[in-house]
Amino acid sequence: MTIKHYFHLRPVFILLPLILLPLLSTPGNTSARDSGNVIIETEAGAVWFSRNDVRIPNEGGTKFDMIDLIGKDPYAYFRIRIGYHITDRHYIQGLFAPLEVSGTDELERDVFFNETTFAGATPTKGTYRFNTYRLTYRYTFYRTSPWTLGVGAAGLVRDAKIELEQSADDNDGELSDRDTDLGFVPLIHFMARRELSDRISVTLDLETLGSLQGRATDVSLMLDYSLRDRIVLSAGYRLLEGGADVDDVYNFSWINYGAAGLTIQL
Repeated sequence: MTIKHYFHLRPVFILLPLILLPLLSTPGNTSARDSGNVIIETEAGAVWFSRNDVRIPNEGGTKFDMIDLIGKDPYAYFRIRIGYHITDRHYIQGLFAPLEVSGTDELERDVFFNETTFAGATPTKGTYRFNTYRLTYRYTFYRTSPWTLGVGAAGLVRDAKIELEQSADDNDGELSDRDTDLGFVPLIHFMARRELSDRISVTLDLETLGSLQGRATDVSLMLDYSLRDRIVLSAGYRLLEGGADVDDVYNFSWINYGAAGLTIQL
């Protein structure tokens, strides 16, 4: 997760998994979960923060913990993904994952944020937004019971905002400042599924990339139950972690998700 940050990595490292895919291809049977051409996945549950450190600007700003304002209590969230099987091995999917939380509490000390100084020990509202739009391509290179393995690449567009608001003296009105960013981040994709029985499986889904300036990881481990041939119920844990340490921004977050999902194959 980043604000105003692009991963400066050579394209070959991003494309390498795709170049190697034909060499890794192994014949196998088609998974029952992947039998439909169009797949709609919805996910919802509780989200909470274990870390959210902010310093904007990185040079001259004051480091503070956004969790002091938004708290550690869980918030509700949802995600939706729509995928399409081009063939039984080639798959693309689009993801919409909105995330915005806010809360009011006191900063531990005076904080210089963006272009404004906010007083400590004063009620302050903090808002953290990290909406993401993602397009993923996956190639299933191994499908032999009980395992299904795939790799690919993803492009993430983030719509991010960090905002502080504070009531000032009557003569000064309200204090408010924000840092926003709309940017692109490439990711490497990996998926592994282990069938435990005809109806039950475990799925690991990972999209990640890192550099000297920062990193981004979205990983989930889900227990899946096939209610019917084309309906799957899921439950598990998701982690969204990463951040950036660049000239204008320092921000690292660790976000936990207690997830429940419904997958419908058309």
